[in-house]
Amino acid sequence: MPNWIWTLIFMMVIGAIIGGFTNFLAIQMLFRPHRPIYIGKWQLPFTPGLIPKRHKELATQVGKLVVNHLVTPQSIQKKLSDPKFKHETEKLISDKVHSWLDQKWTIDQVLHYLQIENAEQKAKFYLQNKVKQKYVTLKQTYGDVPVNELLPEEWEMKVQEKIPDLSGKVLEKIIAYFSSEQGGEKINKMIEDFFQDRGKIWSMIQMFVGHQSLVDRFQPELIKFLQNDTTKQLLVNILQAEWQKLQQNSLEELLPNWQDEPLLKYLENWTAKTIPLEKIFQLSIHDVISPYIEKLDQKWIPFLLDSGGNYLVQRTEEIMQRFQVEEIVREQIEEFSIAKLEGIVLSIAKKELTMITYLGAILGGVIGLIQGIIVMMTS
Repeated sequence: MPNWIWTLIFMMVIGAIIGGFTNFLAIQMLFRPHRPIYIGKWQLPFTPGLIPKRHKELATQVGKLVVNHLVTPQSIQKKLSDPKFKHETEKLISDKVHSWLDQKWTIDQVLHYLQIENAEQKAKFYLQNKVKQKYVTLKQTYGDVPVNELLPEEWEMKVQEKIPDLSGKVLEKIIAYFSSEQGGEKINKMIEDFFQDRGKIWSMIQMFVGHQSLVDRFQPELIKFLQNDTTKQLLVNILQAEWQKLQQNSLEELLPNWQDEPLLKYLENWTAKTIPLEKIFQLSIHDVISPYIEKLDQKWIPFLLDSGGNYLVQRTEEIMQRFQVEEIVREQIEEFSIAKLEGIVLSIAKKELTMITYLGAILGGVIGLIQGIIVMMTS
């Protein structure tokens, strides 16, 4: 084989070795050496490698990249608006809720799981205190207020409208009573009580009129008086006047012997019957929610996800500032060892970096070939 061919091959091999080694060395110098190397007090150039030397700067830039370009309100909104993501998230939450409901935990068990002990007793104590506080507040606020300021205006009008009907019904009851045998006996007793202290007058009346005759004569007249329209109007006027007087009084004036303890006891018992805490705390969460399962799946869960997503989008910048996401990313990358960071980069770009080494060898070989040709042409 002619010498010039060996010369070309030799120069190609040397060029390939130099090119490949140069690229390999450049790739290695990205990470190595991990620490600066000193000869005495003199630091060798290019030590440490590029990435170890710019480790903190790299961490800072990655933190800014995450906050300013990766995790942004727009990117979050885009992800939350993705129909596939929404469907999968709704299904995941719905499955979790159904799985939890199928355990049929009671309210008391849920509270115990949340480390809230003696919840029933605490609730009873809370209700009792609330009733007492509300009672004291209402009494202090409205005890001296006239009744007409407490009642709604429409109530006052309704009472005024009902007084004539009430008067008519009262008179009907009175007339029915005095028309009965029992009423006649009452009239007789009233007459006897009236004249018994008047001595001979009662005896003379009985002698001339007769005991039963007097009752028979007085009873129709009394009933006639009660049936008279004037009597009804008189009773209406009396009731209206009394109603007006009553409205001017305060509650303390109307109830001068008002006792707090019996009323409070009544209110506490009424509250306990109205809100049966013993039964409520033993209710199953599944039984409570089961009538609303369809709404839960179709409306509530999607609504909560949409509301949560909108809140998250609107508050993304604030949340990231509060959590200092940029600072967290920077600190995490700074805590990475150079060896770990190198391993991460190589695991991602190993093939590409190897191809760069091969490319350097190929280019070096081509350059060696060209140099060989030029040398032979000029020699």
